Amino acid sequence: MARSSIRAQDLERFSRTNIGQPLTEIAKDFQRRALARFAGHGHKGLQPAHTAVITNLGLEGTRLTDLARRAAMTKQGMGQLVDELEHLGYVERTPDPTDNRAKIVRFTRRGRRLMSHGIELGEAIQGEYARLIGRRHLKTLRDTLEDLAHALRESAAPPRPARTRRRSGV
Repeated sequence: MARSSIRAQDLERFSRTNIGQPLTEIAKDFQRRALARFAGHGHKGLQPAHTAVITNLGLEGTRLTDLARRAAMTKQGMGQLVDELEHLGYVERTPDPTDNRAKIVRFTRRGRRLMSHGIELGEAIQGEYARLIGRRHLKTLRDTLEDLAHALRESAAPPRPARTRRRSGV
């Protein structure tokens, strides 16, 4: 049962041990640096929310419903972001060859240039972080975060059905 009052020392201890705050701060810093550099390469009009599309869109294209699921947002919200990026010329909707009712969201040529710049810019930003804390610490941080993300994905995966043995001759 949760307590209705909080003590200053509990809040201070939680502030020192909470990983959410520094993770959020680092993610925002990375995003801010990347968007500023994209603008410097002529990619104007990009907003922080657009990264939900950009980071979840496969190079061969992705269905809108899959984009929304990957970004943990509604299909309507994702549709709005795709509309904005389509207007900016970074993505396009094309018919899904396997389902006439569905559309595939794909990068345009301009969107592929954006992604190419994104790789360069991302590596440069990580280089700056490495200069701040050292390459070894940055690698350890990256590996640890990937381990945690993997564990979270595994724990959220639906349980696998139990395997049953086939009886021969029955």
